[in-house]
Amino acid sequence: MHGSWTPVRKDFVDPATARCHARSAKGGRHHGFPEGHAYILRGPDGHEYPFGLECARAILVVPDSLEQVPDYTERDALKRIEADLPAPPRRKPTAAELELERRNAATRYVVLRMEKVAAVPRVQPTVRFPALDDLYRQIAAGGTLSSAQVQRVLAIERSHATPPKLKSINLLDVYTAHVKLEWLIAAANRVDRIRFLRSLHDWLARHLVLSAAQIEAAGIVMHPHAFRSAWPSEGGPAELF
Repeated sequence: MHGSWTPVRKDFVDPATARCHARSAKGGRHHGFPEGHAYILRGPDGHEYPFGLECARAILVVPDSLEQVPDYTERDALKRIEADLPAPPRRKPTAAELELERRNAATRYVVLRMEKVAAVPRVQPTVRFPALDDLYRQIAAGGTLSSAQVQRVLAIERSHATPPKLKSINLLDVYTAHVKLEWLIAAANRVDRIRFLRSLHDWLARHLVLSAAQIEAAGIVMHPHAFRSAWPSEGGPAELF
């Protein structure tokens, strides 16, 4: 039973989500996700379920495997608290750890372009990249990228031909803003507020960027450097809002 659960990724989940595990998960407890983050595990039925950290560690044979999955919440502002703390001393990573880091980066990039950001309503069509189709299908089926495939993906992401808005950091910012705007739209109860938030969401989809003024007006909390990587020059898109 326990061995059939596999960690897939760390991702956003609606804070209103009421449970963190499948009904058959032994030893779990029902709770929500006030921070909007969860570990996504694939269950014995082949479906994915959100888990809190403690629940996930309790059900996995190797709890530390949670630290070996791609993190789609990396650019959330919650990380700012960690950034303010003194960094613990770090040892030099092993070759296996570096390989895992590269594989996670490549996997996350493929999924961001082909699924997470590509699924944003009215998003610009350049997000989806046909050259990644085969790799995305492989990942979606539970497969692992080979070393050659990892090298191929990272070369695409780092290429000068790939615009800054389609590189990993900006796509993470887009995905984070998209999720938070959707939560705000769902919670809003005034028509004018809903229309405003939807207009910002449409702008994000078309331009893959928000200005600091737009972020503030929406009332979403973003990484302090959100979208900065999309603008090579200093300053940023002051004219957007």
